[in-house]
Amino acid sequence: MLKNLAPVICLIPLIATAADDAETPGGWKGEGELGFTSTSGNTDSETLIANLGVSKEIELWKHSAVLKTIQAETGDVESADSLQLKARSDYKISEKSYLFGQLRYEDDEFSGYDYQASLAFGIGSRVIDNEQHLLDLYAGLGTRRLKDTETGDTEGDAIITAGLLYEYKISETAIFNQRFDIEEGDENTRTESETSLKLKIAGNLAAKIAYLVKRNSEVPAGTEKADKLTTISLVYGF
Repeated sequence: MLKNLAPVICLIPLIATAADDAETPGGWKGEGELGFTSTSGNTDSETLIANLGVSKEIELWKHSAVLKTIQAETGDVESADSLQLKARSDYKISEKSYLFGQLRYEDDEFSGYDYQASLAFGIGSRVIDNEQHLLDLYAGLGTRRLKDTETGDTEGDAIITAGLLYEYKISETAIFNQRFDIEEGDENTRTESETSLKLKIAGNLAAKIAYLVKRNSEVPAGTEKADKLTTISLVYGF
């Protein structure tokens, strides 16, 4: 896997340099990420990750979307895939507070579910926002559908969702980030935590080291509740 992707990784700095002076169409901004993980838990293997996140602010509105993909291989055999799509809209109601609506879909072969899909609405607050620190908290209510891989049964439940985003600007070239979110319902409690450090290389290109933990409280027999991914990747912001 590493040999096949080496040419692509080598091209990223060239693409980043060529795009430095380009304007983002429609006022959208975001970042793309490509890297490898060392996975332990339900699958021990080499893993490729590719992520893309975009956002746009229009007066009191902020719209964002994130696509995350993981492909794991054991030897030359594809062993597990994960795809997660999250779309969200925030509406500012005060200097620090906002209302939000969020749609999340996850097809994760690591988790023991064919898919989990949820829709939630709630309120959030930018508790801290200065030159060095940022802390964002949110909570809400929603509904969810889950399909069990083992039985093929599809269930639905009401959920409580909550999360936080903390960012610490260590220096002009280093940023520490902690993200955590939870969906709790009768059928399953799902949590996801990512701790990362991003180091600027040149221009819009950065290196990122991250530790991701995804946990489901209800899983089929023989399936571990938590999966852990250690990631080293290249990130390009635009």
